[in-house]
Amino acid sequence: MTDVWVRREQDAEVVAELSLWMLADSSHTNGALGANRLLLPAGAAGANPHYHRQSSEAFYVLDGTVEMLVDDTLISIGKGGYVVVPPGVHHAFGAAADDAADLFITLTPGIERFEYFRLLPKVLRGELPEQQMAEIHERYDVYFVDSPAWDADRNHH
Repeated sequence: MTDVWVRREQDAEVVAELSLWMLADSSHTNGALGANRLLLPAGAAGANPHYHRQSSEAFYVLDGTVEMLVDDTLISIGKGGYVVVPPGVHHAFGAAADDAADLFITLTPGIERFEYFRLLPKVLRGELPEQQMAEIHERYDVYFVDSPAWDADRNHH
């Protein structure tokens, strides 16, 4: 099983505050992809509007309903739905107001991001200085953007 990566659920590192199972990082897949599972309670934000310069991000809805922003378009994706967001496309996602969401997310080509996910609770709480945030975004290929459409939709809930 040369170069095969196996991660059983009980062995996955979990960022408990985010209900995020880190399944595979770029170093596990020879740079091919990164993969995570994310469980969002009803109405919870998954990620604010952002884009990736180097990678596509794919979302498979294992259960529930996900609300997504893709550029300036809001879409709702239910169980079994699949969305692939190419590099450069602004996107955001969260659970629908009345439905939890269970997501399987891949990023390809892979970028080493487990450390980013470990830092993410502090990022979301605004605990890191602006200079460190700029370095984090460059290192992990995550660039946040403003989206009045997303803000209006999420604040409506």
